[in-house]
Amino acid sequence: MSGSTNRVAANLNMLFTNLPLIQRYGAAASAGFKLVEVSVPYSEPAKKLREAADEFNLKHTLINAPPGNWNDGFRGLASLKSQKDEFRNSLDTAIEYAKTLGCNRVHVMAGIPKTDDDVANASKTYYENVHFAAQKLKEHDLICLIEPINTYTIPGYYLNNYDDAMGLIYSDKSKNLKLQYDTFHAQQIDGQIGATLRKLKEHIGYIQVAQVPKRGACDTRGEIDYNFIFEEIKSIDSSWIIGAEYLDEKASKESFNWVENMSLSF
Repeated sequence: MSGSTNRVAANLNMLFTNLPLIQRYGAAASAGFKLVEVSVPYSEPAKKLREAADEFNLKHTLINAPPGNWNDGFRGLASLKSQKDEFRNSLDTAIEYAKTLGCNRVHVMAGIPKTDDDVANASKTYYENVHFAAQKLKEHDLICLIEPINTYTIPGYYLNNYDDAMGLIYSDKSKNLKLQYDTFHAQQIDGQIGATLRKLKEHIGYIQVAQVPKRGACDTRGEIDYNFIFEEIKSIDSSWIIGAEYLDEKASKESFNWVENMSLSF
């Protein structure tokens, strides 16, 4: 495929999950991928993940900052006043991993405010923390990403619409805050994916995709016509990387025929 089409990265936290994380690198390479994203890489030492990527000539495109204890219900820390110190310390870990992995994008998750104090202070805390993160990541040549997440998938998630996300981006003095635009969430937040991509194109730093509502592959039955969406994406910005962030436990090479069938590349 030519360089003028969007490239797809395999999400190693959602694909090939019948294998341990380290073995998913080989599975992704066997399926044809040259790019991988690891939403939560912290279960393994960064050096070990980098060695696995290098062994299979894979490049990391994206990681999340540590989201807190997932099993305890945390889905990020940035909007939680009670976790302010933990959030800021977690950025050091994210930077260390990003540097080791050779990855230049870090997604900072907002989280779910639950206590009365966290709910009351969520707006101020999130504003301060995201701007702090954008500046700190800039000092290490890393791009800070924020992503609206729909409230069907994660009820109570603080950043759940594009107006709030863009307000933060416009007010960011570091000019280092970008939108992670996930079509799976976008469809369930307000639809109008093609129009929104065009409207926000200057501020989008990364794309993720999955079918709605079951979070399957792009060629499965659902609400989104990905043949159309990928034509739109390609015509707007063919340099955007597209993260395949959908559920496929035992994905095989044939599982990803949609990539070339829809005129994308690995």
